[in-house]
Amino acid sequence: MRSRIYGTTTLAFVAIATVASWISTSAQEDEKAIRNSESRASANASAFVFPRIKDHGKVVRLPSAAEQPRNGSKICVDVTAGGPAEAMNPAVEKVARFVNIYAGAGDKPADVSITVILHGDATLTALGAEAYATKFGLDGNPNLPLFRKLKEAGVELLVCGQAISHKGISLDDIAVDVKVAVSALTVNVNRQSDGYAFVPLH
Repeated sequence: MRSRIYGTTTLAFVAIATVASWISTSAQEDEKAIRNSESRASANASAFVFPRIKDHGKVVRLPSAAEQPRNGSKICVDVTAGGPAEAMNPAVEKVARFVNIYAGAGDKPADVSITVILHGDATLTALGAEAYATKFGLDGNPNLPLFRKLKEAGVELLVCGQAISHKGISLDDIAVDVKVAVSALTVNVNRQSDGYAFVPLH
Protein backbone atom coordinates (compact mmCIF):
# COMPACT_ATOMS: atom_id res chain seq x y z
CA MET A 1 0.00 0.00 0.00
CA ARG A 2 2.79 2.38 1.01
CA SER A 3 4.65 1.49 -2.18
CA ARG A 4 1.57 2.32 -4.21
CA ILE A 5 1.16 5.69 -2.42
CA TYR A 6 4.85 6.42 -2.85
CA GLY A 7 4.64 5.65 -6.55
CA THR A 8 1.59 7.85 -6.98
CA THR A 9 3.28 10.71 -5.10
CA THR A 10 6.40 10.35 -7.22
CA LEU A 11 4.38 10.52 -10.41
CA ALA A 12 2.60 13.62 -9.14
CA PHE A 13 5.92 15.35 -8.40
CA VAL A 14 7.24 14.39 -11.84
CA ALA A 15 4.10 15.78 -13.48
CA ILE A 16 4.35 19.03 -11.51
CA ALA A 17 8.05 19.38 -12.36
CA THR A 18 7.31 18.76 -16.04
CA VAL A 19 4.55 21.38 -16.12
CA ALA A 20 6.74 23.89 -14.26
CA SER A 21 9.58 23.27 -16.71
CA TRP A 22 7.23 23.71 -19.68
CA ILE A 23 5.86 26.99 -18.25
CA SER A 24 9.39 28.28 -17.65
CA THR A 25 10.52 27.32 -21.16
CA SER A 26 7.39 28.84 -22.69
CA ALA A 27 7.91 32.09 -20.78
CA GLN A 28 11.54 32.25 -21.90
CA GLU A 29 10.51 31.66 -25.51
CA ASP A 30 7.84 34.38 -25.28
CA GLU A 31 10.36 36.82 -23.81
CA LYS A 32 12.85 35.96 -26.57
CA ALA A 33 10.17 36.48 -29.23
CA ILE A 34 9.30 39.89 -27.77
CA ARG A 35 12.98 40.90 -27.73
CA ASN A 36 13.40 39.77 -31.34
CA SER A 37 10.26 41.65 -32.37
CA GLU A 38 11.47 44.82 -30.65
CA SER A 39 14.88 44.40 -32.26
CA ARG A 40 13.32 44.03 -35.72
CA ALA A 41 11.11 47.06 -35.13
CA SER A 42 14.13 49.10 -34.07
CA ALA A 43 16.09 47.95 -37.12
CA ASN A 44 13.20 48.79 -39.43
CA ALA A 45 12.78 52.23 -37.89
CA SER A 46 16.47 52.99 -38.38
CA ALA A 47 16.20 51.87 -42.03
CA PHE A 48 13.60 54.48 -43.00
CA VAL A 49 14.80 56.96 -45.63
CA PHE A 50 13.47 60.06 -47.42
CA PRO A 51 14.94 59.81 -50.94
CA ARG A 52 13.12 62.82 -52.46
CA ILE A 53 10.67 64.47 -50.05
CA LYS A 54 12.58 65.17 -46.86
CA ASP A 55 10.87 64.54 -43.50
CA HIS A 56 7.67 63.25 -45.13
CA GLY A 57 6.57 59.89 -46.53
CA LYS A 58 9.31 57.68 -45.07
CA VAL A 59 10.10 54.44 -46.91
CA VAL A 60 12.39 51.42 -46.58
CA ARG A 61 14.74 50.42 -49.39
CA LEU A 62 13.94 46.93 -50.72
CA PRO A 63 16.26 46.45 -53.71
CA SER A 64 15.64 42.70 -53.96
CA ALA A 65 11.86 42.73 -53.52
CA ALA A 66 9.38 41.75 -56.23
CA GLU A 67 7.48 44.31 -58.34
CA GLN A 68 10.07 47.06 -58.47
CA PRO A 69 9.00 50.63 -59.42
CA ARG A 70 8.94 51.03 -63.21
CA ASN A 71 10.21 53.97 -65.22
CA GLY A 72 7.42 55.93 -66.87
CA SER A 73 4.75 55.05 -64.31
CA LYS A 74 1.80 57.45 -64.14
CA ILE A 75 -0.48 57.83 -61.12
CA CYS A 76 -3.65 59.85 -60.62
CA VAL A 77 -4.31 60.19 -56.89
CA ASP A 78 -7.95 60.96 -56.11
CA VAL A 79 -8.05 62.51 -52.63
CA THR A 80 -11.36 62.98 -50.81
CA ALA A 81 -10.14 62.20 -47.29
CA GLY A 82 -10.12 65.05 -44.82
CA GLY A 83 -8.64 65.34 -41.34
CA PRO A 84 -8.25 67.62 -38.33
CA ALA A 85 -7.85 71.23 -39.48
CA GLU A 86 -4.82 71.79 -37.25
CA ALA A 87 -2.87 68.86 -38.71
CA MET A 88 -1.54 67.87 -42.10
CA ASN A 89 -3.94 65.83 -44.21
CA PRO A 90 -2.70 62.19 -43.93
CA ALA A 91 -3.52 61.61 -47.60
CA VAL A 92 -1.12 64.38 -48.64
CA GLU A 93 1.56 62.73 -46.50
CA LYS A 94 0.86 59.47 -48.34
CA VAL A 95 1.46 61.18 -51.68
CA ALA A 96 4.93 62.07 -50.38
CA ARG A 97 5.45 58.37 -49.73
CA PHE A 98 4.49 57.57 -53.31
CA VAL A 99 7.16 60.01 -54.51
CA ASN A 100 9.77 58.51 -52.19
CA ILE A 101 8.92 54.95 -53.24
CA TYR A 102 9.77 55.76 -56.84
CA ALA A 103 12.75 57.89 -55.87
CA GLY A 104 14.56 55.32 -53.80
CA ALA A 105 12.62 52.41 -52.28
CA GLY A 106 13.60 49.96 -55.02
CA ASP A 107 16.87 48.82 -56.55
CA LYS A 108 17.16 52.09 -58.49
CA PRO A 109 15.22 55.36 -58.90
CA ALA A 110 12.31 55.31 -61.37
CA ASP A 111 10.64 58.23 -63.12
CA VAL A 112 7.00 58.70 -62.22
CA SER A 113 4.31 61.25 -63.10
CA ILE A 114 1.85 61.98 -60.30
CA THR A 115 -1.31 64.07 -60.45
CA VAL A 116 -3.27 64.76 -57.26
CA ILE A 117 -6.89 65.94 -57.38
CA LEU A 118 -8.42 67.26 -54.14
CA HIS A 119 -12.19 67.25 -53.67
CA GLY A 120 -14.88 66.17 -51.21
CA ASP A 121 -13.68 66.45 -47.62
CA ALA A 122 -10.16 67.25 -48.89
CA THR A 123 -11.25 70.43 -50.71
CA LEU A 124 -10.37 72.82 -47.88
CA THR A 125 -6.88 71.32 -47.78
CA ALA A 126 -6.18 73.43 -50.88
CA LEU A 127 -6.80 76.79 -49.19
CA GLY A 128 -4.03 79.37 -48.99
CA ALA A 129 -2.62 80.44 -45.63
CA GLU A 130 -4.84 83.48 -45.10
CA ALA A 131 -8.08 81.82 -46.20
CA TYR A 132 -7.30 78.75 -44.11
CA ALA A 133 -6.55 80.88 -41.05
CA THR A 134 -9.83 82.75 -41.47
CA LYS A 135 -11.80 79.54 -41.97
CA PHE A 136 -10.39 77.61 -39.02
CA GLY A 137 -8.98 80.27 -36.69
CA LEU A 138 -5.44 78.95 -37.05
CA ASP A 139 -2.11 80.55 -37.95
CA GLY A 140 -2.12 79.04 -41.44
CA ASN A 141 -2.51 75.88 -43.51
CA PRO A 142 -0.28 73.04 -42.21
CA ASN A 143 -0.36 71.40 -45.66
CA LEU A 144 1.36 74.24 -47.52
CA PRO A 145 5.01 73.36 -46.82
CA LEU A 146 4.45 69.83 -48.14
CA PHE A 147 2.53 71.17 -51.15
CA ARG A 148 5.63 73.16 -52.04
CA LYS A 149 7.91 70.13 -51.68
CA LEU A 150 5.57 67.99 -53.78
CA LYS A 151 5.42 70.61 -56.51
CA GLU A 152 9.21 70.90 -56.53
CA ALA A 153 9.34 67.11 -56.93
CA GLY A 154 7.16 67.37 -60.05
CA VAL A 155 3.79 66.45 -58.55
CA GLU A 156 0.79 68.17 -60.15
CA LEU A 157 -1.66 69.43 -57.50
CA LEU A 158 -5.25 70.20 -58.48
CA VAL A 159 -8.47 71.02 -56.66
CA CYS A 160 -11.98 70.48 -57.99
CA GLY A 161 -13.48 73.78 -59.20
CA GLN A 162 -17.01 72.50 -58.65
CA ALA A 163 -16.22 71.57 -55.05
CA ILE A 164 -14.74 74.95 -54.14
CA SER A 165 -17.69 76.74 -55.77
CA HIS A 166 -20.22 74.67 -53.83
CA LYS A 167 -18.33 75.46 -50.63
CA GLY A 168 -18.36 79.19 -51.37
CA ILE A 169 -14.61 79.44 -51.84
CA SER A 170 -13.09 82.05 -54.15
CA LEU A 171 -10.47 81.07 -56.73
CA ASP A 172 -8.20 83.63 -55.07
CA ASP A 173 -8.37 81.67 -51.81
CA ILE A 174 -6.60 78.64 -53.27
CA ALA A 175 -2.92 78.02 -52.42
CA VAL A 176 -0.44 79.13 -55.08
CA ASP A 177 0.92 75.61 -55.55
CA VAL A 178 -2.53 74.18 -56.33
CA LYS A 179 -4.28 74.62 -59.68
CA VAL A 180 -8.06 74.77 -60.04
CA ALA A 181 -9.54 72.15 -62.39
CA VAL A 182 -13.00 72.29 -63.96
CA SER A 183 -13.89 69.25 -61.88
CA ALA A 184 -12.47 66.17 -60.21
CA LEU A 185 -14.42 64.13 -62.76
CA THR A 186 -12.61 65.66 -65.73
CA VAL A 187 -9.22 65.22 -64.07
CA ASN A 188 -9.85 61.54 -63.35
CA VAL A 189 -11.26 60.83 -66.82
CA ASN A 190 -8.54 62.77 -68.64
CA ARG A 191 -5.66 61.23 -66.72
CA GLN A 192 -7.00 57.70 -67.05
CA SER A 193 -7.44 58.30 -70.79
CA ASP A 194 -3.75 59.24 -70.77
CA GLY A 195 -2.82 55.93 -69.15
CA TYR A 196 -2.60 57.01 -65.51
CA ALA A 197 -3.35 54.43 -62.81
CA PHE A 198 -6.23 55.54 -60.58
CA VAL A 199 -5.32 55.51 -56.87
CA PRO A 200 -8.13 56.62 -54.51
CA LEU A 201 -7.38 58.00 -51.05
CA HIS A 202 -10.88 58.26 -49.60
